[in-house]
Amino acid sequence: MKPLSRHTTNDSSKSYLERELVISLDDGGPMVGATMMALEMDHEDTRTLEGDKRRSQDESTIENHTTKYDTQYTTDKQIDDSASSVHSANVTLSNRPWYEFWKVKQETHTDPRNFSPFKKYLILLIVSLAGSTSPISTTVYYPALVTMQHYFNTTDTLMNASLSIFTFFTAFFPLIWASFGDVFGRRRIYLVSFLIAVVGSVCCAVSVNITMFIVFRGFSAIGSSSVMSMGAGTLADIFEPHERGKAFAWYTCGPLLGPALGPIIGGYLNQGLGWRSNFWFLSIFSCCIWITMFFFFPETWRPAPAPGAETSPVPGTENNNGSVKKKTKRLVNPLSALRLLLFPNITLAVSFVGVLFLVFYLLNTNFTRTYTIQYNLNSGIVGICYLPLAFGAMIGGISGGRISDRLYNKRVVQANGESTPEMRLGGPLFYIAIVLQMFAFTGYGWCVEKNLHFAYGLAFQFLVGVTIMFPNVVLSAYMVDCFRKKGASVTACNNFVRYCMAGVGSLIASDIVNAMGNGILFTVCGVALFLASGLILIIIRYAKKWQKLRECV
Repeated sequence: MKPLSRHTTNDSSKSYLERELVISLDDGGPMVGATMMALEMDHEDTRTLEGDKRRSQDESTIENHTTKYDTQYTTDKQIDDSASSVHSANVTLSNRPWYEFWKVKQETHTDPRNFSPFKKYLILLIVSLAGSTSPISTTVYYPALVTMQHYFNTTDTLMNASLSIFTFFTAFFPLIWASFGDVFGRRRIYLVSFLIAVVGSVCCAVSVNITMFIVFRGFSAIGSSSVMSMGAGTLADIFEPHERGKAFAWYTCGPLLGPALGPIIGGYLNQGLGWRSNFWFLSIFSCCIWITMFFFFPETWRPAPAPGAETSPVPGTENNNGSVKKKTKRLVNPLSALRLLLFPNITLAVSFVGVLFLVFYLLNTNFTRTYTIQYNLNSGIVGICYLPLAFGAMIGGISGGRISDRLYNKRVVQANGESTPEMRLGGPLFYIAIVLQMFAFTGYGWCVEKNLHFAYGLAFQFLVGVTIMFPNVVLSAYMVDCFRKKGASVTACNNFVRYCMAGVGSLIASDIVNAMGNGILFTVCGVALFLASGLILIIIRYAKKWQKLRECV
């Protein structure tokens, strides 16, 4: 057998499988036996033509059998692999209980930033509409505040408390939603939270006293607040930094449509069907958002792999070596997002936005009573009077996002491709908006104080909307740029501070305006905003230092 081994090793070009077949079929049969006889001949000159022909035929037979075996083996393996994958998919998708509808199959091998433009803007549209739920829930019953106060036989402070409790819950619970969303994904958190919002709105509609109403206002805020943090995280999932400002500008249109449409809808619903119809409307609207997300919203979140670790697409599926990766239990700290406030630039940014929302809600909360009592307007007309503020805010938000994108891209080119999030801040129009804020608040306050025609106050309201939302959108995009992988968490920090300040503003609005008057109050508010803008200059001044701090963590 030694000559056979030497011949197949040195002279044959056949595959490994063929050589194994030659050896393994050594049973004395004609296919291998004749070949072995020819190889074991000691003298070349004794070979006959018949022996040569027989060996040639035998070798051809071996090749045919070997090729057929290789082909059959490959085909069988492909079929087995395909069947195994189909079986795994069926086990994953078909054998789950009906109540686990929210466990969708993730497109784990697709980077959400590579989604088609249509898919990206569909997601943006859904998130924008969902983002309008909380502002609409806040403003829809602004024109009905006086009516509801008489119905519940309560004080204006307790009615303001219903606004404050909603705002405080909107401040706190996005922290929890963001922490869970950064671990379990966006889609399932949206579905759970909006179901809570539907239940809370229904209970508000059937409330029989002010206590029940305040409690379920807080409950509905828990549900509708999820998109206040995860909306920004969703956009960070699918948009690149150079296009994120534009996306944020359109995203803010949804939340800004709330102040625009909420009071109008609420005013005329209250006038025609009573105040309870406002909350039935919210129930239907939240339910429509839930259905839209269930059918059209994909999962955009992707888990970040640990350094040096092999990634597995979905927990519980097979790895490359065929072994099954077990699901790991993940403990979530619901307040982990607050750790981002340890970064100085984030602290300063949210502090400025907090002052912004404090004075904004002081104005918004007092607006209904001022235009209802002082100018003797009905609830429908008061709702329409919110339009200048809302349209101004939409213009400021959209222009702020676009201008910040343009400024960011221009500065990146000037820096030869190097970029930092702080490149989005500043610019002439940004600083002009800061200065105009002061004059807009001051002008509105003295128009109302001197009882001028209500149209003058509305003109200043429009200017307030433009100048408030311009820096708000820019700073929101900036904070997400600083922590893209934690976009939901950093936005939750922003919401926590600004809505806590907004809740304080709503709660003290009536008492402070009675004590100071509109003129002095809003003059102080304008000056406070101007002084607070110095925080942004500090962020720009220490940009490089704080960027190194972020990179070290």
